Amino acid sequence: MDLAVWRDISLLWLIFLTLVAILPFGILFYYATKGLRRLRQLALFYLPIARTKVREVAAKTEEISLRITSPVIGVEAKVAQARGLRNAIFTRRKQA
Repeated sequence: MDLAVWRDISLLWLIFLTLVAILPFGILFYYATKGLRRLRQLALFYLPIARTKVREVAAKTEEISLRITSPVIGVEAKVAQARGLRNAIFTRRKQA
């Protein structure tokens, strides 16, 4: 066997080692792509359901917050009205 045969054997050995080194990454990327495709299918199914639930929660939260804050806002408005009336009655007018 001369040097050309050993060159060819070395090239085949290096190609085989490269294939063995790259093959796990290829398998990993294949299953990752497959998993992302399945995740997208599930997202298309479940996200509209989640969106409606979130809207319901937001509407209920808005309703409850208005129920809680409306008496406070009403009291503040009455206090501001009384303060304005008091200031209008008891402040001195500047002579122009």
